[in-house]
Amino acid sequence: MMKLRILTAVAALTLLFSLTARAQRLPVRDLEDARGKTVSSATLVDHKTPFAVTFWASWCKFCRKELDALAEQAPDWDTPLRIYAVCEDDSRSIARAKALAAGSEWPAVILYDANGEFKRALHVGDIPHVLVFDKDGNQVWSHVGYIPGDENTLVAELLKAR
Repeated sequence: MMKLRILTAVAALTLLFSLTARAQRLPVRDLEDARGKTVSSATLVDHKTPFAVTFWASWCKFCRKELDALAEQAPDWDTPLRIYAVCEDDSRSIARAKALAAGSEWPAVILYDANGEFKRALHVGDIPHVLVFDKDGNQVWSHVGYIPGDENTLVAELLKAR
């Protein structure tokens, strides 16, 4: 009976740790904007409004579908939402990603993480992966993958974080 209680306590603590370990503050890493200028991720936090960071790549069909769905929905938003689309294409495919983003109408600030440091700091694995942060840079929501309608949940989570 005592072993069962200990195992239950260990399991509960492990679950609690895994749930709290995922919620985090926005890490400070250097990214690149469309003009090649270095941008610190710290500038994403304005202490006024929440924001989303969505990771994408030029080869990821579902990433592009998510961003296209947001573009379709953006004119209906009562207030502009802050969304940053961080591209994970590496130096071999970054030119393709930049051309794709330049030709899009995505309602997001496009940033590039060619060395993957920002992605790793946020423990992002599969993409598309979107994270919502409150006005102070604390992660409040995360979602991996995309199916039609997920963009509605993202918008709802951004509005809820206000």
